[in-house]
Amino acid sequence: MNRKWAVVDGKSEALLYGGVALGVLAGAAISTYVWRQRVRSAIEKSPLDKADKMIESCERKLEHIEKMMSELQAKADS
Repeated sequence: MNRKWAVVDGKSEALLYGGVALGVLAGAAISTYVWRQRVRSAIEKSPLDKADKMIESCERKLEHIEKMMSELQAKADS
């Protein structure tokens, strides 16, 4: 039987498992780094900054709602 990807010896199998393990470790390291950066940025923000961001977000949402309501009113009138 001629198999293209047949394992000839244990070395190629170990290389495969080593590569998978290295990929898993690299993914865990990257996700840990990103998580720490997000936690650090959340801690460094003052409560006033957080409140300002929330207010800005609410204002944008209200503007969007008002715009949609005026568009619906214009469609209803025509």
